[in-house]
Amino acid sequence: MQAPIKILLLEDFPPDVELIERELIKAGIKFNSKHVDNKADFIEAIQKFLPDLIISDYSLPQYDGLSAIRDLRALSPGTPIIIVTGSLDEETAADTIKSGAWDYVVKERLYRLPSAVNQALKLKQEIESKISVEKALQQTEDEYETLRNNIPLAIYRATVEGKLLYANPSFWSMFGYESIEEVMIKPMIEHYLHPEDRGRLMGKLVEEKVVRDFEIAFLRKDGSTFWGSVYGRALFNEQGDHIFQDGIIMDVSELKQTHKELISAKERAEESDNLKTAFLANMSHEIRTPMNAILGFSELLLDPYYSKEDVTWFVSLIHKNGKSLITIINDIIEVAKIEAGILQIEKSYCSLDTIFRELYETFRGDMSKKGLTEIDFSYTAPEEPGLRIYTDPNRLKQILRNLLSNAFKFTEHGRIEFGAQVVGANITFFVKDSGLGIPEDKFEIIFDRFRQVDDSHTREFGGTGIGLTIAKNLVERLDGTIWVESDLYKGSEFYFKLPFQPETQGESEIKDIPTSGKPAVQENWATKTILIVEDVESNYMYLETVLKKTKANILWADSGQKALDYIRTTPEIDIVLMDIQLPDLNGLDATRQIKEMRPELTVIAQTAFALSTDEEMVYNAGCDGYLTKPITKKNLMSCLSTYLH
Repeated sequence: MQAPIKILLLEDFPPDVELIERELIKAGIKFNSKHVDNKADFIEAIQKFLPDLIISDYSLPQYDGLSAIRDLRALSPGTPIIIVTGSLDEETAADTIKSGAWDYVVKERLYRLPSAVNQALKLKQEIESKISVEKALQQTEDEYETLRNNIPLAIYRATVEGKLLYANPSFWSMFGYESIEEVMIKPMIEHYLHPEDRGRLMGKLVEEKVVRDFEIAFLRKDGSTFWGSVYGRALFNEQGDHIFQDGIIMDVSELKQTHKELISAKERAEESDNLKTAFLANMSHEIRTPMNAILGFSELLLDPYYSKEDVTWFVSLIHKNGKSLITIINDIIEVAKIEAGILQIEKSYCSLDTIFRELYETFRGDMSKKGLTEIDFSYTAPEEPGLRIYTDPNRLKQILRNLLSNAFKFTEHGRIEFGAQVVGANITFFVKDSGLGIPEDKFEIIFDRFRQVDDSHTREFGGTGIGLTIAKNLVERLDGTIWVESDLYKGSEFYFKLPFQPETQGESEIKDIPTSGKPAVQENWATKTILIVEDVESNYMYLETVLKKTKANILWADSGQKALDYIRTTPEIDIVLMDIQLPDLNGLDATRQIKEMRPELTVIAQTAFALSTDEEMVYNAGCDGYLTKPITKKNLMSCLSTYLH
């Protein structure tokens, strides 16, 4: 039997309370109610009564429904609230919904209340149900054993009784242990937040042999929790007895949080229900498509049947789909920042030539990898040589990158060109292609959130539909405007205009580490010593593995203080790879002290920062350059080659 729901009634007129309860009883709704008529009792009831739903009068003597909505959002934002009032004009009704009410009912039509209650409870349940999304995998090495030990997935084998027989480094790292020996003595059941979940998982394994996307709350060593998406496979002996369980766990906590925020933002938006539904369906498809390949090929890595060549191919597909998933997640986060009004703009003087060359080389490299030989790709720089303008260089590159990605998506052959031209007090950027083109009636909606030229389920081209939205918002944050000109089947031309603020004084430009343009050669640094300062062991292991072939002498410090100790006692150190966020002495302060001891020693920052102010902070601390995470093998080798030759 379903338990009664708990309803909190905020109403100062007892006869109305009776009418409300009578309508609910008449509709067959089973409930327990609590009646309050002031703010203090209302807040106390939210905290102690823990209602499933709130029904509030719009106007009370010393309180009102809108204030109740605001207080509720601060204390229990997931609890539905329905406004019941004697009269409500359209403008007030709209304000009520915008403030966070889930519905409103006029007392003259109180017969609508049961339906509104049922709909609110159903919507609450839908919001609380999760969308399974998975986190991208860290780039891994070609060989099977190296991949298994470095892949950011917890891979394990356990007996039916729960004794661990094997766990890779990511397993004990994910669960917060410091060694494989420490985690192996723990039975599997002690890693579950709810021990009964293991029983459910094992039961499903026996029944279905293979389980995918099974989400479980796990416990770390320090008592904190995280959500993991489990792929499990049951192994049987010749007699058909279930003897082992192989499993892969991916930490999806951040993705679950990202999607929870996205759903919350979506619910607040003034979008139609059909558009919201279409967006969620498309986003689920776009996320699950690369995750299907990631988890599928990760599963195959556990099978010894496949050859080394097969494993190498599997790794390349996992890496490719992981990068696609990261792009989707980054787009989602950008939209969330835009919706929340926290997207930052950091302006500085920057070289257009540098930005254009970087974009050209990046897309040129992608063309080579994809075999796109039928596209003529070029860029046109402004006529003024060495032109430097005052804007946010990272956001400018992001806008052009989104527009160029769009052009390559819809252009199979012909031309793609980008560039800029100074006209008076403005500078106009453009991206032109000879691709599919856009119908004129779609010119406006392509910049709307979650909209594409083709919104159907049979559309030929993928994508989240938010790239142009991000570009439009960034352009507007840079005080510019964006528009499109296009002929269907002949191509499209995207333009955006920004205020032109050229550099008037000789300010020094902050330059990134060169990361392209050098031929791929095998370095021999047998006479070199590299100090890696990194507190996350898996990150150090990745860098150490990449550098192993160079024969360099690798030293590891997992804190800023240990790095200083190495500098004092090891004069043969040639270069330092310095993480910024360290547990004791942060990387910037450590760099300052290193430069005091050895001013000539090269220090390269490892940073996940992207804002121009953070870039300046790295250089002001004394770093000679920086590498932006995630650090690719190509960028790492190119950077070190610059300073070790």
